[in-house]
Amino acid sequence: MLKWLAILGAAIALALALIARLYRLPRKPAQPPEPPRLDGGDTALARMVAALALGPDRASAVQPLREGKAAFAARLALIDRAERSIDVECYIWHRDLTGVLMLDRLRAAADRGVAVRLLLDDLGISGLDAILAELNRHENISVRLYNPFGLRRPRLLNYLFDFVRLNRRMHGKSLTVDGALAITGGRNVGDEYFDTGDEPAFVDLDVIAGGAVVADIARHFAEFWASRSAYRVDRVIRQAPAPSGALDRALAELTDSAEHRRYARELAEHGEARSLAAGEFDLEPVAARLVRDAPDKTLGSVLAGHLMVDDLAAILTGVEHSLDLVSPYFVPGERGMAEFVRLAGRGVRLRVLTNSLAANDVALVHAGYRKYRRRLLEAGIELFELKREASPMARRSDAGALGSRGSSLHAKTFAADGRTVFVGSFNFDPRSVWLNTESGLVIESEAIAHELSRLMEDDLARLAYRVALDAKGRMRWEDLATGAVHHADPGSPLALRAGLWAAGKLPIEWLL
Repeated sequence: MLKWLAILGAAIALALALIARLYRLPRKPAQPPEPPRLDGGDTALARMVAALALGPDRASAVQPLREGKAAFAARLALIDRAERSIDVECYIWHRDLTGVLMLDRLRAAADRGVAVRLLLDDLGISGLDAILAELNRHENISVRLYNPFGLRRPRLLNYLFDFVRLNRRMHGKSLTVDGALAITGGRNVGDEYFDTGDEPAFVDLDVIAGGAVVADIARHFAEFWASRSAYRVDRVIRQAPAPSGALDRALAELTDSAEHRRYARELAEHGEARSLAAGEFDLEPVAARLVRDAPDKTLGSVLAGHLMVDDLAAILTGVEHSLDLVSPYFVPGERGMAEFVRLAGRGVRLRVLTNSLAANDVALVHAGYRKYRRRLLEAGIELFELKREASPMARRSDAGALGSRGSSLHAKTFAADGRTVFVGSFNFDPRSVWLNTESGLVIESEAIAHELSRLMEDDLARLAYRVALDAKGRMRWEDLATGAVHHADPGSPLALRAGLWAAGKLPIEWLL
C-alpha cells in the first residue's frame, strides 16, 4: 500500500512539475518606465481644471463619489470626453453589465483616436480572456495583465506550483484621462460596485481628482505599466486568436435585458449621476498627495520602512484628537493594535466601522478581526459593525457619506483630527500591509472629514451595530435602529462562528 501511495505521490509531483514548466511565464526583463501621459494641453478636461485657478497651497481638487450610480456615471463621463489618452489600473473587472459597458466605451474612445492602456490584475478578470485579446488587437488599445497566471484554466492549479508569487496582487485602482482628471479609491469594476440591481451592493468610496496630484497618479501608473510583473496580454493568452466580435456578443447579451433598461432609466433619474454625465463636476480645491506601494512589492523586494503603510502610520502617529476609520477588513495585527491602544491612551477618540460577520463578503477575514475585538473595546476604542441590510431609510438620496444603500462595506477611508482624509484601496489588514500593492490619496479637507464624521455620528443609527462590553464583560451588539441587543455575531449561524473561532487559532493571519 505504501509503495502505491509513493508511486501516486511521485506521479502527481511529476505532473505538477511538467505543468509548471509548460505554462511558466516568459522571462520579462525590467524596463525603464515610459514617460507618464501628462497631456494636459488644449483638451476640454485640461481647460476645465485650469479654470479652477488652483494655487500652490491647494494645488489639487477633488470630488467624492459616494453612490454607485454616480461613480459609474463619472467614469463614463471621463471616458466619453477623452481626447488623447486613457490609462486604467484595476484589480477586479467583471464580465457583467457595467464591466462590458465600460469596455465598450473604452473601445469607442479608441475608435476616435484616443490611446487606451488597460492594466488589469489577472486574478479578477474571469471570462474576459477573449474580449481582452480582441481589444488588444485594436491599433489604439494596449492591454497588460499584472502578475498573470500561466495556466488559464483551471487557475487554482497554478497555486500548487507558484503560490508565493501569485499570492501577491495589484490591488490599486485608477482611471486617468488626458493627464487632467483621474478617479481613484476603493471601487473595482462590476455591478456590485455601481448599484445596478436589487441584490445587495457594496458601500464604497472613491474620488475624482484634478490638478497636481494627477501627475503623481499618472507616474504611478507608468511605473506599474513598465514593471516586471506587467505582461502584454498576447504573451499570456497564447491560444489561437478567437474570431472578432467577442465584445459585441457580450454587449448584445447583457444590454438586451430588462436589467439594462431599468439601470439606464435609474441613471437618467439620479440627480448626481445625471449631472456627472453632463460633465458637471464639483471639484473642491485641496492639498492632496498620492501614497502608494512600488511594483517591486509584488516581487517581495520592498523592505519595511518603504511601504505605503509607513506613510499612513506617520499620519496616525500624529493624530491629536479624533480618528474615524472605515475598513471592510479590519485585522490590525500586533503593530496596529499597539498603535491604536497608544492613541486611545492619549485621549484620542477612535471610532472604527467595519463589516459585521453577516455582511462580510470574505468571512475568513473575520477570524482575524475577532481576535482583536475584545482588546480594542477594553482600550476604549468604539467599534461599529455594518449590518447585512440597512434599514429602508438607507434608500434616501442623502443617505450619508458612504452611499445610499449598505449591505457589505468596501470603502477604505479615514479622517484624522477633522481635516486629514485618506481615500484609497488600503484595508487595515496584513494582506494590504505586506502582500498586495495599494494606493490612495491623502487629502486635507475639513468638508470631506466632516462628512465622514457625520456618518459616524448620525447615519450609524440605521447602518450598524454598536459593539460593546456589558457590565459583566460580555460582548454585546446593539442594533442602533431598533435597540435590539445580541450576544453573538448577529445573523450568523453557530457553525460559522465555531469554524471561524477554530480558524483564528491557525497561523494564517499573514494571509488575511
